[in-house]
This record gives sequence, structure tokens and C-alpha cells, in this order.
Amino acid sequence: MSDATAEMVSRLERGDIDHIFVEFPDINGISRSKQLTTDYFLERWKNGFTMNLLLLAQTPRNHVPDGTGFGAEIDYGDGVVHPDPKTFHVLPWRDDAARVICDFKYDGEPVLGAPRTVLKRVLEQNDLGFDFYAGSELEFYLLEETGDGYGPATSDNHECVTWATEEISQFYNRLVDLADDFEIDIQSLQHEHGAGQLEVLFDYGRPLEQADTTFEFKRLVKQVGRERDQWPTFMAKPYGDRAGSGYHLHVSAFDGDTNILGNTDGLSNQGRHFIGGLIEHADSLAAFGTPNINAFKRYKPGSFAPYTASWGYDNRMSAIRIPPGVVRAENRIASAEANPYLVIASTIAAGLHGIRQRIEPSEPVVGDPTGNRPKLPQSPELALRALENDDALAEILGSDIIQVYTASKRRELQAFRDHVTQWERDQYVKTL
Repeated sequence: MSDATAEMVSRLERGDIDHIFVEFPDINGISRSKQLTTDYFLERWKNGFTMNLLLLAQTPRNHVPDGTGFGAEIDYGDGVVHPDPKTFHVLPWRDDAARVICDFKYDGEPVLGAPRTVLKRVLEQNDLGFDFYAGSELEFYLLEETGDGYGPATSDNHECVTWATEEISQFYNRLVDLADDFEIDIQSLQHEHGAGQLEVLFDYGRPLEQADTTFEFKRLVKQVGRERDQWPTFMAKPYGDRAGSGYHLHVSAFDGDTNILGNTDGLSNQGRHFIGGLIEHADSLAAFGTPNINAFKRYKPGSFAPYTASWGYDNRMSAIRIPPGVVRAENRIASAEANPYLVIASTIAAGLHGIRQRIEPSEPVVGDPTGNRPKLPQSPELALRALENDDALAEILGSDIIQVYTASKRRELQAFRDHVTQWERDQYVKTL
């Protein structure tokens, strides 16, 4: 029995925890779970717990897609979720409950269309033996109820203005307290450009740990919002005239003590090739990083949200930024609601492919890359098509996740097309 397993079992056997949530990330990065009694969990956890596989692939509004391999193909059968004891935590806002993140299996084998399993698969295929590390910057809007719906919790666009940050200090303090209980190391919080928009920076960690951290952090943000009657949202563009929310992923790789991406003298050959892989697969990275119709509205020419498949040194207008200091690659393509497991997995996979194939990137851009580099996909259809045609990335990620992801996202797009918006009524009811 591992140390983590022994600690989990010992904690539950104390008798003060009555319930445990067996939790997993779906294709959207949304937490799904069911609540078990502790006695039942302790009896059965080694064998796992049945849950419907389609839960992995449903849209955010629970539409059921066809063609995932989880539906009629297996008679809508169940998979089995297996707890990862290393992720066990008591819920600090409840005295009687805990949670543990789980991995899906079907017929005794890992489900290769499950996001957490995909990240594990990529890390296991690291035949070059590098130690990867990841760090996250995550933006979100903090909203609260107003007379006509919901509006920003701070009064105006005050990027890094001290008193604006003070306006949300109680929210932040509670969030840090919960994060500490989950052993999540928040390095900083700042007020971002949009009214009510915040950015949080996490400490570096191993890729799977970083994905678990980002996944669970989103749940903590929602929990603090519920406690305070506020509505945090990771939606990329809740307002058309305000800044979008991004998920900036920093990745570095080491061979022992050596940073294989480069040093103070600049990028290494492997560092250039890593970036070459990211640029080569930028359209596929956009498919995972821009997971819905709203998120594509974040891409604007001349903005800090990337518009082109470009890279540059300390250039916030490029898709891939090389920050000053310790050499690392910052993937700026993803929006805040993107699934962290898939963003991290696809970024590392693209970089590995670049190193293996010695892909040389384009020249680094200086200033606004708009017009100087190919545009990123400007619609979900273009991004999904690029992902489906990316054989090299599919070889590393596995074809199952491509199938599940594209089927789910196309079902979500169909729901959008079926919906008649108020804009359409305003434009056409009286004039046509």
C-alpha cells in the first residue's frame, strides 16, 4: 500500500467523514462526480465504481453526442472510475465530506478518450526522458447580481490598480484559504484589464499535478462564489467590449539539471524545435484551447489574445511567448474555460513532435504579428478540421480523444445553430 493510499484510508477510517465525492474531469474540463457514503467507498474503492461513460463526452449543457464510442457502440454501458489516492482531500467547506479524482476504465483497460488518461499517455510516451514542468496563469470574471442580471464585481477597468484589487480582497482571501487546504500554491492575484476580471498565477509543478491543480482550482473559485452570492466565470468572452479571459500555460523541460529549451545565452536547438512543434500544430492547439463558439471571439488582431500562429521573445501578441528569465515556452492560445488536461497534453505532445522531427520554427516576430504570420483558425469548424487532419499529433495523443472531442464539440455547435438569438430577432423581425 502506497503512502498516499494509506493516508487516504486512515483518514476515512477515523469516522468523521460521512461522504466522499468520486470526481473526474469530462471532455470540457467540467467536474462530474457522484457522492458515496464513506463505508461504501471503503468497501469498494479498490475495485472502482460504475459510472456512465457518456458523462465524459456530454456538452456543457448535457447534450449527448453521437460517434464518441461511448454510446450505442457499447449499448450505452458503464465504465468504472478508479480513485487516485494522491488526489484525496477533505473538503474544507464541509466537515463531513471529502473528494478524490478518478480515472476511467472500460473492460479493465484505461479509457483513452478520457482527458486525464490522455495526459498520462503523453507523459508515458516521453521516450526522450525529459522532466516536464508546467505553470498556469488563469483569468476569470467575478460577477454579482444586479437589477438586470449579473455585472462585474468591480466598478471599472483597473488593471493592477490597488484599490480595485482591494475591492475583491475578501473573495481572494477566502480563495487562498481554500487553496491552502488543497495544497495549491497561489503565487499572486491581480486585477486584470476588464472590470471584475482577475488573474491568478500558480506555482510550477509536474504536468499531471498542474492539470489537477487547475481543474480543482476552478471548483474552489466557484465554491467561494457560491458562499458570497457571486458568480465567477471562466467563459472566454462574457462581454463583447471587454477583455477576454485566457489560460496561459508555461512549459519547461529538463534533462537532469539542464534546461533543454535553453539558457541565458538563448534558445537551444531543442528549444527551437520545441517551439517549431508548437507552431506546426498551432491550429490543433487552438481546437483544444478554444473549446466553444464564444471562445473564438477572444482572438482579435492587435490584441494580447493571439491572432496568428507566431512566436516571439517577450511578445504578448504572439501565440507562443518566450518570457525573460528561465527559458520556457508560454502557450497563450488557450482560453480560460479550456480543459487543462488537454491543453497541457497537446502542448507537450506538439513540442515533443517538434524535437523528434527537428522542426525549425519561423522567425520570431517583433511587434504586432497580424498580417505577417498565418492566422489561427477563426471558427470551431476550422479548428476541429485541423485537429482531425493532424495525424502526427493523433499518434501521440491517441485517436480516441480526437474522436470523442470532435464529436462532442460538433454536437455543441449544432445546439448553437439550432438556437435563435435575440440579435437575430432585433435584426430581422421588423425589417424583413
